[in-house]
Amino acid sequence: MGIAFSLGSISCGFADTSSVTKYRLLDFAIALPLFFLISLGIEVVFPHSLLFVGSLAIVSFALFMLAVLTPRLGAIGFAAILLAIYAMLLHLEGRPVWLIPMWLTGGAMWYIFWQALAITFLPNQESKDILSDLYQALAKKLMIHDQGFVFSTDKNQLFIQSAQLRSKIATLSHTLEYRIHQQFSCGEDSAKLQDIYRFLKIAEHINEQTRLMYFTSTPLLKQSCPQWLEHIHHADQQISQYLAQVSVNNVHHLALPNVDFEALRRYQVPAEAQQEAIAAQSFINKLDIIYLSLCELKNQSSTITNPTIVKPIVLTWKWRDIISKLTSQMTLKSSYFRHALRGTLSLTTGLIVVRLLDLDFGFWTLMTSLLILRPNLSMTWTRLLQRLTGTICGLIVVSGLLHFQVASSILPFIFCIAAVLFFHTSARHYGFAVFFVTLFVFAGFSLNGQGDNIMLPRLDNTVLGVIIPLIFVFILTPGWQKKSFPTQLSTTVKGYIDYLISFNLYLSNKDQKHTEKLQHHFQNCVVYDTNLFDHWMGYLGEPQRNSQTSEHILLCSRSSNIILRILTQINESKENIILNDEIEAELKSATHSLIQLQQLLQQTLNHTELFKHISKQEKFIYQSFTYIEDEIYRLDNNALIALLSKEIALFLKAIDHQPQ
Repeated sequence: MGIAFSLGSISCGFADTSSVTKYRLLDFAIALPLFFLISLGIEVVFPHSLLFVGSLAIVSFALFMLAVLTPRLGAIGFAAILLAIYAMLLHLEGRPVWLIPMWLTGGAMWYIFWQALAITFLPNQESKDILSDLYQALAKKLMIHDQGFVFSTDKNQLFIQSAQLRSKIATLSHTLEYRIHQQFSCGEDSAKLQDIYRFLKIAEHINEQTRLMYFTSTPLLKQSCPQWLEHIHHADQQISQYLAQVSVNNVHHLALPNVDFEALRRYQVPAEAQQEAIAAQSFINKLDIIYLSLCELKNQSSTITNPTIVKPIVLTWKWRDIISKLTSQMTLKSSYFRHALRGTLSLTTGLIVVRLLDLDFGFWTLMTSLLILRPNLSMTWTRLLQRLTGTICGLIVVSGLLHFQVASSILPFIFCIAAVLFFHTSARHYGFAVFFVTLFVFAGFSLNGQGDNIMLPRLDNTVLGVIIPLIFVFILTPGWQKKSFPTQLSTTVKGYIDYLISFNLYLSNKDQKHTEKLQHHFQNCVVYDTNLFDHWMGYLGEPQRNSQTSEHILLCSRSSNIILRILTQINESKENIILNDEIEAELKSATHSLIQLQQLLQQTLNHTELFKHISKQEKFIYQSFTYIEDEIYRLDNNALIALLSKEIALFLKAIDHQPQ
């Protein structure tokens, strides 16, 4: 019964995705009867193999497709499938058919009880945890940009490390913003929630500043000003350490570091190193802006006027609309349909194999397949490796516990601690979550007297469970990253075009409407550039990859990021830029080059041709990097716009694969 309660709680945890109390209650009201009916159906059809396979295929496909209606219903559908597999694991002949469903549903109710206590006594705790993770990621990113003061840095490696954290920061920021906006839109407002929102906005401002803090010291500067560079490095480390500790609860008790920025700026740099010191001075200025932002954190929360509210996706209960929405997705062009089809085939194939081979604890195969399956090959492959690594490490610890014959009185503590750590890591570090759930399973089965029997079945079924979905992801449009990269590049270029057009309009008429529109386009550029780098990360996660293709995707990502950094600096100074004939001509030139580039990409989205022509210009593009990255810090706004036009023209020349 204890294991069933725990498994029911885990399933309910996967179904609990809303940040709004009334929507969470609605989700629980849907999940509880669904959990009971699904597990009851498993108990009824379990002895009848053909009926079992057929009903699993139909029901699992329907539950997967719930994601078409709303993300929350998709989470409930996923949790219901997981609960069905748990019911298979717990099935025992001779028990009343209602017993396991009651225990599993009772476990879900137990989860709801503890969540109700958490909401009452620790309101917004999940949002606070995400915010803490966000500030820690910002601290790491700031430390990476600081490496140029101490170490000889590889610019490519610096870009990769920074972009990885940029991607993580974007994910955390968007997740937290969506949670807060859900609560605002539903009337759940409070001083603490306003404070969290204020912290989020400051974090986004700090992140934008770090985009302009790339610094690599030259040998001359290191030789001429070693103490100055050391002082800048020390200031950055102090601020980074403060950032890593920041939370809504402790900020008023946390002492701000004492940094004398005026002393850093007044340092006498030798005449021969003056030009090379410009980038370091720019770094100090950005660090000062970040420091001032951190000072704002200590201010008392003030009411936020007119926050941009994103209405939660709420299901309309008009059956005609629901049916229309579902039927419109019944095509292989739909990612929802492909994922549901892969999931259904994986689960039914796994069930057939388990029944034919009569595997011990065979339903772990289905659970593994469900948990590692993702919308494309790259994500599935990464999840597969994490699952295998977590399972093997967990089994190594289990073998140690068995060897030393851990006392039965300790097992309940292992069981509870592993369950808590699983919940804590499941959304952040899947490999760790698998490790803890392996210990959880061992402790649970050991309490039932079956601990000695789980090691080999656990490993065998994990291996089988990762192979089956991988096969179906390969068969059903795997979504190779290299093939879809030209499309993502085209989307990114379109974002830059929209921004430059909007920027030109803004310079002509600097009113509130054009300012908001410009900022919207700028945020889109940031998202598209991050997605471009994530494409490269996804390519690295695929089982078949070519080092040269990887370099070409990374090359485009770096070129895009340089364009974005120029736009960031221009966007920051937009109020001081006055439109004249020269600026307008440069903006039109840059926009025209981008339009040409987008047309070229749309004419031939063949990845082979794209990478072949990039290969011919690879050395030329890399040569332009050093010049442009160094010049960003030296130029005024007008010269920056001219540099932007030049960089885009160089990028167009490299990507242009029309016959010469």
